[in-house]
Amino acid sequence: MDMKTDRKTAQHADTPRVETRSDKPGHDIVVIGGSAGAIEPLMAITSALPHDLPATIFVVVHRSAESPHLLAKVLRRNGGLQTMEAVDLLPIERGMVYVARPDHHLLVEEDRVRVVRGPKENRHRPAIDPLFRSAAWAYGPRVIGVLLSGGLNDGTAGLWAIRSCGGTTVVQDPSDARFPSIPKSALESIDVDHRVRADAIATLIEQLARQPARDRTDFPVPRQVQLESQMMQMKKDDIEHVSSIGTLSPFTCPACHGSLWEVEDEHVLRYRCHTGHGFTAESLATDEDETVEEALYSAVRVLDESAALSRRLAERARDRSHTTLARSLERKAQTADRNADTLRKVLLADGEHADAHAGTSRTTARQALP
Repeated sequence: MDMKTDRKTAQHADTPRVETRSDKPGHDIVVIGGSAGAIEPLMAITSALPHDLPATIFVVVHRSAESPHLLAKVLRRNGGLQTMEAVDLLPIERGMVYVARPDHHLLVEEDRVRVVRGPKENRHRPAIDPLFRSAAWAYGPRVIGVLLSGGLNDGTAGLWAIRSCGGTTVVQDPSDARFPSIPKSALESIDVDHRVRADAIATLIEQLARQPARDRTDFPVPRQVQLESQMMQMKKDDIEHVSSIGTLSPFTCPACHGSLWEVEDEHVLRYRCHTGHGFTAESLATDEDETVEEALYSAVRVLDESAALSRRLAERARDRSHTTLARSLERKAQTADRNADTLRKVLLADGEHADAHAGTSRTTARQALP
């Protein structure tokens, strides 16, 4: 089967097994990432892979820090390969599936697994980009990167790192994904090698794993890939050189409130702070939207409390015959009520109604804040 003819076209599971004998290593490091809607295609992939697959699988699916440690168990019951939740510093074994733990990044180093609680990337830990980037740095052309269903665009920058280091890139066909944003982002941003349906990915992985990888010396690792990989482990010497990955922006990190650098990446608009938090422009905008919402709810609470306190003080002023002061306090309470009601309308608005308020919400919030 000619791989070049398959570029950006759907693969099918009836592809015959092709095993190429060579002294060169094959594509034996497979990194898979996804978010919402990724579990089902992931189960289909792992269940279809053979016991003798000459490769190791690493899996990141976005989960909250409080998520139960069940994904590895689900895949183990469903699949043919040995599956376990990743443990830091374990040696990499062929034929294993390593699954990222909740609230920990999964990284790959030469011959060993890393599990670290480094800074969040794209608002997630574990995140897809750190895994993909670390694999590209450690194994270059031997890496197969697979992106599955999910929202926003985590994984695009990591897939670029894999491609720039000589690896092979695979994306679930957006028409086959429950949430197509992650696959679409990759397809729109970089030249992906294979666009396939979920039921064909396992066959493609097996075929690629049995073919020799390209010569690593032909693909020097970009310094940006190396530096950003090391930042996940919060090495001080690399953190101090964050300015070398881009230019200082006017934005601040919503996680630590430090300055953000705009990363030099022609494919994805991204930002990173000196402590290592990373964001695509879309994930940064989402975080900022949530920050605005939290500020608005806080403002409503403060305004309601201010109105209630002003009325209580007005009652005391009237009891003491301080009529002018009582009226002033009542006017203050009424103003606070009006501002709180305006903010409630902004918070309750959705769809086109929310868009209509968007132009005034920031001004209203600034005026209403006590």
